[in-house]
Amino acid sequence: MMHDRLSKLPVAGLSLAVIFIVLHLLRLELTPWLEFDRSAIYQGQWWRIVTGHFMHTNNWHLVMNLGGLLLILLLHGSYYRPLQLAVNLLLGSVLIGLALLFWSPQISLYVGLSGWLHALLVCGCCIDIQRQWSSGWLILTAVFGKVIWEQWQGASQDVVTLIDAEVATDAHMYGAVIGLLLYATSLFVRRFAEAGEQAPAG
Repeated sequence: MMHDRLSKLPVAGLSLAVIFIVLHLLRLELTPWLEFDRSAIYQGQWWRIVTGHFMHTNNWHLVMNLGGLLLILLLHGSYYRPLQLAVNLLLGSVLIGLALLFWSPQISLYVGLSGWLHALLVCGCCIDIQRQWSSGWLILTAVFGKVIWEQWQGASQDVVTLIDAEVATDAHMYGAVIGLLLYATSLFVRRFAEAGEQAPAG
């Protein structure tokens, strides 16, 4: 079973990468319709809450996020079935988008996957900790340390120059917190399912 999960996950990761690359190649046409745009969302274009995470400002922005996705899948890819990864992406994107909408009024426009990548990494770290791997605590501490630093000092100016846009550090913060929520939700669902399987038949 583990071998099946490992064999399917690269396909899932590759599929995500292909989707993001295709969207990026069409960004001039699609970004005006898919980016997180606060005013457009309030006018009823709710899909932007999700699709804004799938667009990128330039090639470097895309490369950085795809590199982050690859690294996280190498670390924690075996924890997810392809469907779980897709649900994690959809749910994480919705929650981060809503958090940006309601709690970060200074952000009018937003694109990028980095918020969700923070959520995915934190979720994986929690599973590491559950398995009593000290690396989970180390990476989790580093992630929240980075988030706190960004809230205090802002993002690196080198990154701002590279992606040709201001870094939405709030998305990183929301993503890290939502990663905890996604882990807690998956744990509850798994425990509930296990309890149902063990319940005696009437």
